[in-house]
This record gives sequence, C-alpha cells and structure tokens, in this order.
Amino acid sequence: MTEMKKCKDFCDKLSDYLDGEIGVKECRLIEEHLNECPPCSLTYQSLKTTVDICGKAFSDEIAQDVKVRLRAFLREHCGKD
Repeated sequence: MTEMKKCKDFCDKLSDYLDGEIGVKECRLIEEHLNECPPCSLTYQSLKTTVDICGKAFSDEIAQDVKVRLRAFLREHCGKD
C-alpha cells in the first residue's frame, strides 16, 4: 500500500496498527491519515480508549480465538456505510 487516502484503507488496518502488527511504512501512512482526517482520528481514539479500558478491566489474557473473532468482526464492520 503506497497511499492511505480512503478511510476504508485506514479502517482495514486500524486493529493491526493498535496491536503493533504492521510495518513502519504502513504506520507512517496511518499516522498521516490520522493527522488529516478528523473522523478517523476520532474512531482511532475511541477504539484505543476501549482497548485500554478492556486491558485494565481484565486481569487474564484474552483467549486467542476471541482475539481472532474480534478482529474479524472489526474488519467486517469497520467502515461500512
């Protein structure tokens, strides 16, 4: 991916970005998009806050199958009109 102009492109990578599972180049593109797109920036902040709160609320590690299903759900529903 050389550009991240569309919000859907951003949204498709958001979960991986939060999990630190993407490369430096994609991180840069996401951060550029966040700086240029207030709605996506708000989406990012909201999801990040949710992840942080959930991380503090549960002392146990989330089961791998739950992580996989949650990521799939977010990818499927993120950015739908």
